[in-house]
Amino acid sequence: MENSSQYPRVAIASGASRKEAVANALGLVRDDIIARVKGRVLIKPNFLSSTHHLSSTMPDAVRPILELLKESNATTLCIAEGGSRSTVQALDNFGYRAFADEFGAEFIDINHGDFPKSFETVTTKGGTQTVEYADLSTLADTIISVPVAKTHDSAIVTLSVKNMMGCLRRVHRPRMHGIGINNGLSKVAEIMWNMVEGHPLVLKSFSGAVFSVAKHFRSKDGGHHTSLFSGVEGQVAALAENVCRMGHVLMPDIAVIDAFEAMEGDGPGSAGTQLDMGLAVAGVDPLACDAVMCSLMGFDPMETGHIRLLHDCGLGCADMSMIDCVGESLGTLQKSFKPHRNYPQQKRWREVREAIFSC
Repeated sequence: MENSSQYPRVAIASGASRKEAVANALGLVRDDIIARVKGRVLIKPNFLSSTHHLSSTMPDAVRPILELLKESNATTLCIAEGGSRSTVQALDNFGYRAFADEFGAEFIDINHGDFPKSFETVTTKGGTQTVEYADLSTLADTIISVPVAKTHDSAIVTLSVKNMMGCLRRVHRPRMHGIGINNGLSKVAEIMWNMVEGHPLVLKSFSGAVFSVAKHFRSKDGGHHTSLFSGVEGQVAALAENVCRMGHVLMPDIAVIDAFEAMEGDGPGSAGTQLDMGLAVAGVDPLACDAVMCSLMGFDPMETGHIRLLHDCGLGCADMSMIDCVGESLGTLQKSFKPHRNYPQQKRWREVREAIFSC
């Protein structure tokens, strides 16, 4: 179907299975996607976990994309991710390996590649620090982001644009939250992470310790009763600003969002709970796709920090009045997701950002 609208088109489709929901969404914007695809195609799933299916992109969300790409101008296909814990274990545990023989897909572990590029991020103290990222232009001509729809402890929701954080140097990702971590500590952590990555039980303990340290920084960085803003609020504001900055250098070309089994509550990890939506969203304006999915989850995209900032910077459209939704009715499928317990602090992102960063 050719898009005759002046507005970005986003497909909303349901299905009896994850594969069917994604395939139905892709079918509604097939011509848009085929026109956008060229050359080497990189599919970027989300592997927050290498064992927990609700936290990560499942193969049935990727299969319909691979099937559609057979009809496109794609020359090569790769599935690339920098898993929060272990990309290799996620590929094995979730059953991605079959795509190598079936579709000729290559697998790339971004965590063990090079990070020749960087951008500047802000800290909760109003300073700056550098985040290094993979040069995807050497890997692909077209990037397709395939996240799972989830609530988030700092960003309200995590969808297709924020999913690109998996292309950052793993030990630099806490810097996206505004946490100041020096290069020496980062190098030591990276060496240790790479050493334990092939040992699931050790990795589980090590990664648990890392995330506990991150939580400690959140509670330590300011105080609820001793300063104007809490540590959480500062990191919420920093993350909104930093995801926007990342969007200038790591914006995908196409988004396919799996919301067949979405996550609500204390996401984006194992503390979140399942909410069955039975649908998928797809389009060639990833920010518009994020805005539609954000609305389907019951949140206002223009009040969601990183989505609003990306819109204001012209990196896509998040204004629902300017998005052409096709397929099923947004109002019919919309649900009120239980937000993360940090939601009251997350709603203050604009106020805190202006106070700390003087933007």
